[in-house]
Amino acid sequence: MARTKTDSRERIIGAASELFYQQGYQGTSVDEIIDKCGLSKPTVYNYFSSKEVLCVEYLKDRRKNVIQLLRAAIRAGKTAEDRFMATIHFVKEDMLSSNYRGCGFFNMVAEIADYDNPVVLEARDFVERFREEMREAALDLKDSDPAYADMDMDRVTESYYLIICGAIMAGQELQQEWVFDRAVEEVRRLITDLK
Repeated sequence: MARTKTDSRERIIGAASELFYQQGYQGTSVDEIIDKCGLSKPTVYNYFSSKEVLCVEYLKDRRKNVIQLLRAAIRAGKTAEDRFMATIHFVKEDMLSSNYRGCGFFNMVAEIADYDNPVVLEARDFVERFREEMREAALDLKDSDPAYADMDMDRVTESYYLIICGAIMAGQELQQEWVFDRAVEEVRRLITDLK
């Protein structure tokens, strides 16, 4: 059975995704991606003209998947408080299942010093979308109960984001689950202190 263009493209992205996430951008060569996906060098370059272009596509694909999963986790919450807390629980589960490898987007930003590099710009786009999902959950919480009516949306969302960033970095360094348990407690404190 002949391979379709979609199949080949997905194989390349799948191979790149695994390698970029596990080894990083600098640590992954195009030849490794070619070996992993099992396609010829001309085929890979026909789809992606450079490693940078391929990495941007990897991040776009990853962003789409992560945001869909995050939205599903938030929507699954029965109460506004559950939906607000869903993001930190989602991050905790993701970090534990990846054996504390960290955030694929943060890892790319850490590797590439050029703030305007297309890979960094794509990673930053994910961060903005991720923060928007957090903000929407916070707005849902604010609208759910008069006790939250005076909540400073910017402060709560920014604090939540900083807690997540710190937990991801500490989780990578220490590789211990308590980091995420503490982060869950701190996020809960953001809202319990309002009541």
